[in-house]
Amino acid sequence: MSELFKTAYPYCFITMARSVAPDMRKKVLAMYISTYMAKYEPHLEVVKIEGKYAICRLKNKSK
Repeated sequence: MSELFKTAYPYCFITMARSVAPDMRKKVLAMYISTYMAKYEPHLEVVKIEGKYAICRLKNKSK
């Protein structure tokens, strides 16, 4: 899981991901983090770029 990214989000995400089959851990952890961010950090978004994950600031929507 070290290839994902370092995060200060709750440790329970890592614990839950470890209970999943090894080949699914990265995907499950990314899903939990993106769900958490959608709820608590709406100005940020997790994006996948060439197989790597990044946390990006959302652009302001024009009126």
